[in-house]
Amino acid sequence: MHLTNPKKHKNTDEISQENSKLFTAIAVRYDLLNHLLSWNIDRSWRKKLVECAGVKPGERILDLCTGTGDLAIRFASVNEPGETTGIDFSESMLRIAERKIKKRGFDGKIRLLQGDALHLPFENGSFDIVSIGFGLRNLTDRESGIFEMVRILNDSGRVLVLEFSPPQSTLFGWGYNVYLKTVIPVLGGLISGSMDAYRYFSSSVAGFLQPGEVMELMRKAGLKNILSKSLTGGIAYIYRGEKS
Repeated sequence: MHLTNPKKHKNTDEISQENSKLFTAIAVRYDLLNHLLSWNIDRSWRKKLVECAGVKPGERILDLCTGTGDLAIRFASVNEPGETTGIDFSESMLRIAERKIKKRGFDGKIRLLQGDALHLPFENGSFDIVSIGFGLRNLTDRESGIFEMVRILNDSGRVLVLEFSPPQSTLFGWGYNVYLKTVIPVLGGLISGSMDAYRYFSSSVAGFLQPGEVMELMRKAGLKNILSKSLTGGIAYIYRGEKS
């Protein structure tokens, strides 16, 4: 079965240019700040996503919005002898990813491409697993992004999403909200040199979809057996769906 996106993609030049500037500005400090601002928990989140994917030998994996390549590297470490591809719109991020891949001995095992998650340069059914880590909230059209992920999956393929969640109405959620709106913009801005980038990060998380809404987008795209897993008190979630 091949799904057809129910609506045309928006012109993504507007968001691509804006986001490209933001991510270029913080690329050099991106990994350091990810680990620092998440108290280094983001490493375990990626590990759990790969475990949830249930990678089988020889599977073809695509990591969207791969950034500096952490999730692609994690997949490649268990994907023997399958092909892992990472795609991102930011050339600056991909250059860092390339250096990390070579340093960690995955040169030749991970293919990196520059491209748009809403206009993927792949045929229908090209991959067994498509993942996106902390990138769904940055898409101009999240529904179209998920349809595009499903389009390039084969009939037994899986979609894996790792994404932050808005603060919940709990005491922990209240503390997280304060941290998100005050500490992250200031500390991230001081270390990276781009206050705007971390103000954007904070607002994009606070204004993101609730877990049930993400799952509904996955259902609309035709995914089945959809599961969600709360991470670290609901700061982030892993979502998993199957094409058939």
